[in-house]
Amino acid sequence: MTDDEVLPNLLKQTRQKINGILADGVYDTKQCYEIVRIKRVVPLIPPKKGIIF
Repeated sequence: MTDDEVLPNLLKQTRQKINGILADGVYDTKQCYEIVRIKRVVPLIPPKKGIIF
């Protein structure tokens, strides 16, 4: 299991409102951005290394 696959379960473990998620580039995936969008949380996730836009 990878880090980004664990994120949904981590968010389910708290009943407190989460305003933002600070994570490393491993969490820069569509799945992570979708779950934080659903939870209405601000993602503070840098892009993966080597990705140029």
